[in-house]
Amino acid sequence: MKPKYKVVIIEDDRIISEVLKNKINELASFSVVNTYENPLLFLTDNIEFDIILLDIVMPEMNGLDAIEPILLKFPEALIVMNTIKNDQETIFTALKRGALGFIDKQSFEVNFEEVLQVVANGGAYMTPSIARKVVANFQKPTNSLEKLSPREKEIANGILKGLSYKSVAMEYGISIDTVRIHIKNIYRKLKINSKSQLFKLINQRF
Repeated sequence: MKPKYKVVIIEDDRIISEVLKNKINELASFSVVNTYENPLLFLTDNIEFDIILLDIVMPEMNGLDAIEPILLKFPEALIVMNTIKNDQETIFTALKRGALGFIDKQSFEVNFEEVLQVVANGGAYMTPSIARKVVANFQKPTNSLEKLSPREKEIANGILKGLSYKSVAMEYGISIDTVRIHIKNIYRKLKINSKSQLFKLINQRF
């Protein structure tokens, strides 16, 4: 008989944790070996396991910050985020740090057996709503500066390098007023309002 995959649940809501535990324990191929109310409690333990269901919003340490220390201690851990936080930044932060799945907590009860099977068999899993956000991100223009004219690109690159308006004006042989006009046009084309937003827009890589 094939041994069951061992599952750990890290979830601060005891009711949700217990519901997940009971449902998973009904499956033929999986069993919950322990539950923890936050990642710090888990990291102080030396339990044997295969898969972690990891919440994000928890006291003492959130799930995103827990991914890297978990993988440092347990490099073979299969981490699936199970959370109500499903914005693009959170999704890609989790995936970049090493999570193999991202599940909308509201839909996990419907998909939990498929989620576990896919991850246990070497795959990665995202619920459809999460997958759509991932696809939408990759359909964005790869370089927002493509919207700008050659001169506007020069001005924007100068700002991104940390140059002041005066330094930009000196570097390109134009007046500070002309630099300001270009900056205004750059912000309008990129639909932003500040230098910090320009940095975030250009440097953001999921």
